[in-house]
Amino acid sequence: MITGIDSNIFLLIFIGLGAGILSGFAGVGGAFIVTPALIILGFPANFAVGTSLTWVMANAVIAVLRHRQLGNVDMKLGVVLMVAAMSGMEVGVRLLNWARNIGLADEVVLSISICTLLIVGLFTLLECSARKKQLDAMLAKKEKLPPAMRATSLSRKLQGINIPPMLHFAKSGVTISLWIILAVGFFIGILAGLIGVGGGFIMVPSLVYLVGLPSFMAVGTDLFQIVFSAAYGSIRHTMSGNVIIFAAFIMVVASSIGVRFGVLVTRYVRGVSLRCILGISILLFAVGSILKLLSFLLDKATTGLEIGSLAVTFGGMGIIVIMVVALFIVALRYQRGRHIPNWMESLVAKED
Repeated sequence: MITGIDSNIFLLIFIGLGAGILSGFAGVGGAFIVTPALIILGFPANFAVGTSLTWVMANAVIAVLRHRQLGNVDMKLGVVLMVAAMSGMEVGVRLLNWARNIGLADEVVLSISICTLLIVGLFTLLECSARKKQLDAMLAKKEKLPPAMRATSLSRKLQGINIPPMLHFAKSGVTISLWIILAVGFFIGILAGLIGVGGGFIMVPSLVYLVGLPSFMAVGTDLFQIVFSAAYGSIRHTMSGNVIIFAAFIMVVASSIGVRFGVLVTRYVRGVSLRCILGISILLFAVGSILKLLSFLLDKATTGLEIGSLAVTFGGMGIIVIMVVALFIVALRYQRGRHIPNWMESLVAKED
C-alpha cells in the first residue's frame, strides 16, 4: 500500500529492470514505458507522471556515465538541448496540472502519449526496415558495409538553413542553427512535462533524422540532457505533490542492473539494431496505452481491456528484453566467427 495505492512490488521491479535495459540500449529515459505501466497498475496519472520522471532522472545518471566511457556523449550539444527542454518542461507541468484540476488528467496523458508513440514508432520502424534491407543487399554482394548512418536528407536541409548563430558541435561533427536545436528541445520538453517522459523516444530519432547525429552519439547525448531536464521536472512535480519516492526508489534499484547490460550490448551491434528495437518497443507500448484509454473512455474497468493492457504492456516489455539479450548472444557468436542466421548479420556486423 503506497499512498493509498495497491501495487505489486515485483511488478515495479520488473518495470524498472525492463525499462533500464531499453534505456541503456536505446538511449531513452524509459518513461514512455514507465508512465503508462504505472497508470495500468492503478497509479493516478499525476502520480504516474511525477514518479516516472523521478525514476528517469536517477536512471539517466547511471546510463550516461556508462555511455561517456564509450565516447557517446556530446556535452556541448547536450547543454543546449537541456536549456531548451527545461523551458518546455515548465509549460508541460502547468498543462498537466490544469488537466488534473478539470478531472481529465488520465485521458489527456494517455491520449497524447498514444498519438506521439504511434507517429514516432511507425516512422522509426519504417526507416530502420529500409536501412536493414540496404545493408542486407550489400552483405549479399559481399560489399564493405558503410559507417554509421549520419546525415539524412532532411538533416542536411536543416543544417543548410543559415540562421545565425550557427553552432558547431565538434564531438558530433555537426554544424546547425541554434534556433533549430532550441525548437527541438523546447517541443520535447513540453511533452516531457505533460506526459511524464524524459523525451528520449522522441529526442533520439530527432537527433538522428533532424540533426544528423550517429545513433550511438544520439543515445549518449540524449541521456546527458535527460539527467537535467528530468531533474527539473521531478522537482516541479515534487512541489506539486505528484511523486511517490518509494516506488521510484524500487524501480531505480532494479534499473541500475538493466542499464549496465543495455549499454554493454551497444558495443556489439550496429545503430540499425538500436532503431529497430526502439520502434518496436514504442509501438508495443502504444497498443497497451490504447487499451487502457478505452477502459477510461468506457467509464468502467472492463475486464478484457484491463487484462489486455496488462498483457501487452508487461508482455511487450518481456519481448523487448528477450530481443536485446538475443542480439547480444548473436553478436558474440558473430565476433567469434560462429554461424548466425543470415538475416541477423546486418544487425551485428560492425563497420570496418
